[in-house]
Amino acid sequence: MIRPTRLYSWSFKRSMFKRIWLVLCTACLLYGASTSAIAQILLSAEHDSATVRSFTKTLAHALPELDIRYMPRAQLTAQTQFPADTQLILLGAELLDWRLKLTAPGPATLILQVSRVQVYHRLANRRPSHITFLWSDPPLQRQIALLKVMLPGLQNVGVLYGNHSTFLLAEIEHALQAENLTMRKYYWPDSYDARSLSNLLEQTDVLLGIDDSNIYNPATIKSILLSSYARKQTLIGPTAAFIKAGSLASTYSDQDDWIQTLSSVLKTPSTSWPSSQYPDHFKVMINRQVARSLGIQKNHASRINQQLQQRRNAP
Repeated sequence: MIRPTRLYSWSFKRSMFKRIWLVLCTACLLYGASTSAIAQILLSAEHDSATVRSFTKTLAHALPELDIRYMPRAQLTAQTQFPADTQLILLGAELLDWRLKLTAPGPATLILQVSRVQVYHRLANRRPSHITFLWSDPPLQRQIALLKVMLPGLQNVGVLYGNHSTFLLAEIEHALQAENLTMRKYYWPDSYDARSLSNLLEQTDVLLGIDDSNIYNPATIKSILLSSYARKQTLIGPTAAFIKAGSLASTYSDQDDWIQTLSSVLKTPSTSWPSSQYPDHFKVMINRQVARSLGIQKNHASRINQQLQQRRNAP
């Protein structure tokens, strides 16, 4: 004869086993659903290189909870349709052109290594849905702040602009006025015009470069710099790539800065991504030889970076 206490104990244990089993089954189902819901993030660039593949690995290591993979350009552009949860990280203007040809709206996409001038040339003020631009050119306000910190006594700022960068003039002038600086502008013609550039330089103290490749490129930079140095003037920007050529200084974002920015964006739903954004973090690069020639060699990049950060965080 089974005692009532033993019967109760067995029934209780059996009930507990069922509950634990149900909890474990539910947890497994939820885990399977969560892992299957992870979006596949494909990163591609105009040119395959060890640097790009290393960048992908570093980003994937920073975000182990996400499925981030590198896909060569030829393989990516051969596709016309993607799973609904696919996200793209594309480097360069040529891949932007390919992305714009996809059937709208297409995968949620982050575009890197494109400047505002490049995108304006293609889209004017339009901003396609599901595409976020992470600008490669340094913010103009930050470049002007750099100019103000490094060359505080200057007043008249020269700006070369062309058909593709005219839209930036109002923004530049507003930012310069906020720093009590005056803009002197010059329209860049189809061919180099030394006399007109000289006339502009006679009215200015420094040149502020715009990242417009029709103006600043390997074929023109030497002539621009020689003309400005002949009048003891210098060039700020347009990007860090021109520092070695003879530009004085520029702000820029390196791989670590981009990884931090991408990590921040990718941790949020793609529906909340902004239409465009600059990297949150940056550094300063200075041409020491040019700085010495101007007598400002005491301005170290780290110290200037700190000053710019303080200005940005000021109320």
